[in-house]
Amino acid sequence: MKPTYKITVFEVVLVAVLSVVIGVAFWGWTFVYEIFSPLLKPIGMKYLFAGFWLFTGIFLPFIVRKPGVAVIASVISSLIEGFITRWGLSAILWGFVQGLAAEIIFLIYGYKNWKITVLILASLFSAIASYALDFFNEAYYNLSIGLNLLQLGSFLISSIIFAAILSYFVGKALAKTGVLNQFEIAKDFNGK
Repeated sequence: MKPTYKITVFEVVLVAVLSVVIGVAFWGWTFVYEIFSPLLKPIGMKYLFAGFWLFTGIFLPFIVRKPGVAVIASVISSLIEGFITRWGLSAILWGFVQGLAAEIIFLIYGYKNWKITVLILASLFSAIASYALDFFNEAYYNLSIGLNLLQLGSFLISSIIFAAILSYFVGKALAKTGVLNQFEIAKDFNGK
């Protein structure tokens, strides 16, 4: 039986609802980021807590393994976050870029390989794309190459932890409960 890449109404609703919930969580995460960012900024590590904002574009495609889910989920989450944080509607652009970058990796693997290494690769590509947007928006081109490398490096580390690894373990935990039995992810963790 060939896998179908047509998204169902149930999957659209699930993606939308979870994206909204995660968008609200992004608002909460903003407080964490705002506490630690000023402390870490002088040493070029302010992005150590930024990886969580990539979570939606990795987690939801890990569950609903269909084209477009990373972009749609990231845009919805960033829209919600933008309405309730100081980021405003500009957050949508970051959500789109982050989701698109992850989507490209999932497309390269044909939406068939969902090992943690692929999730890590998607999170890294998403972080790089997001940082590229920050580079121009925040005029990071005025900073030294060393500081830019430190910031990007901290973002890459954060993306692995808060987007890829967190997505993998939350997805695995949910799959083991049986709540995701109608999705392909359930097959990955049956008996494991």
